[in-house]
Amino acid sequence: MAVEDFFLADYQHVSLMEYPGKISSIAFTHGCNLRCRYCHNPALVAGRKGSNRLPDFLDYLKGKDIEAVALTGGEPLLADDIAGFLKGIVDMGLAVKLDTNGFLPNRLKKVLSAGLVDYVAVDLKAFNDVDLKAIVRTNHKLDSFFRTLDVLKTSGVPFEIRHTIWKMPSEADVASVAEHVGDAPLFVQTLRDVRMLDKSYKPEIFDRSAAVELFEKYFKDVWVR
Repeated sequence: MAVEDFFLADYQHVSLMEYPGKISSIAFTHGCNLRCRYCHNPALVAGRKGSNRLPDFLDYLKGKDIEAVALTGGEPLLADDIAGFLKGIVDMGLAVKLDTNGFLPNRLKKVLSAGLVDYVAVDLKAFNDVDLKAIVRTNHKLDSFFRTLDVLKTSGVPFEIRHTIWKMPSEADVASVAEHVGDAPLFVQTLRDVRMLDKSYKPEIFDRSAAVELFEKYFKDVWVR
């Protein structure tokens, strides 16, 4: 499929933070295979709805000082026509950053093998399967996340891990996950006071600095956003 066949939910003109070292535009896709209780983009969880913003986005990119496109969602890898969209962006001479929740390793491998992605940000939702199910409300397992890490390491494409702190993990779980992550940087953030997918959700209250201190003990490169 061609880039024009892709359905885009929305876009943001300019970001200086989304892609490390590059001026980027952010493209948002509909649809997600998770139902994270703290999701701050609830309107993007469902499938396609509303008007397609792709024509406006492509027009915007022309003649602008944009160096990259950061594709996020939702979960962009759910889109069957993602390869055509990414190729179109690459053909425009732009770098591509892909955000993914880490539970579609086979689809990720396809776009990486095709040379369509330059940088990946993968979410670490929880540090054990019990907590994972509680927060994403699906039956996904950390094994899929670990397979995604293997795909990324084999590809040679640079990547980062992102974690939203919503509870204090155990030291044993952090140590185990950190061993799988290896040298990749870990970016952590706390929950923002915004509308969430689960309106009744109340995160556990604890000292964020204690969690960051624990991460720094086992991860090689920790950043707080």
